[in-house]
Amino acid sequence: MKNSIAIIIAILILIISFFAFTNTPLVVRGYSTFKSGFSETIGPMLKLIAKPTDLVRYIFSSYINLVGAKRENAELKKKLDAFLLENQKIPDLERENKRLRTLLNFVEKNPRSLIAARVVGEDLKNWYKCIIIDKGSASNIKEKMPVITPRGIVGQAVEVDRWHSKVMVINDANSSVDVNAEGKNTRGLLEGTGQTVLKLKYVLKNDDIEIGDKLLTSGKDGIYPKGLPAGIVITVNRNRPGIFADIDIMPFSNFKHLEEVLVIKKQ
Repeated sequence: MKNSIAIIIAILILIISFFAFTNTPLVVRGYSTFKSGFSETIGPMLKLIAKPTDLVRYIFSSYINLVGAKRENAELKKKLDAFLLENQKIPDLERENKRLRTLLNFVEKNPRSLIAARVVGEDLKNWYKCIIIDKGSASNIKEKMPVITPRGIVGQAVEVDRWHSKVMVINDANSSVDVNAEGKNTRGLLEGTGQTVLKLKYVLKNDDIEIGDKLLTSGKDGIYPKGLPAGIVITVNRNRPGIFADIDIMPFSNFKHLEEVLVIKKQ
């Protein structure tokens, strides 16, 4: 039985091979149909098999590009930060150069009476509100010498060693400066409050004093020479009890941002 089946199969194979070899139309059409069907069936399968590979290749390529872009962005950000930092320094340098030019011009006009100094610190332990400058007795600075800027008075030297001096600023509560209102006969004492705003004391309510008046040193307190700018009137209150007006003064010098000062020598 098995031999018969094998013989039949062999005969069929020979017949099909013969027809295919002789290009019999029926066999050729059947082979083409089989080939086409096989391709249509296997083709999509091959595409499906290929897609994961393409996806992996795409993801890997995208990752490489992303890493490169991230590295490039980091480098650009670093350059931008450095550029911005340099730009921020320019206004500071310009302001410092302007201050130094102003001080230089001021010193050149008064070469024998002024000593230029730089503010190097602030004394927080002292009873007084003080700044520290980098000039002392070695530069002929003495106690009670006035300290100013081209804008106005700063304070007076209260402690002096060889290389440094402590300067009590005029907004210290212990400070008192005799002043006049510019162009007027009004006179009073400019006293510190420990805050930015100062008080003008002992000005009568009927004295000629108004908001915007400029105050100058009178030269009568034995510390500050006459005519130095001290501050400007910002409020005048005549409604308080008593005979004196309540007057607030804004100093011309900003004590929180002092960089350089001038010390006036006493002859």
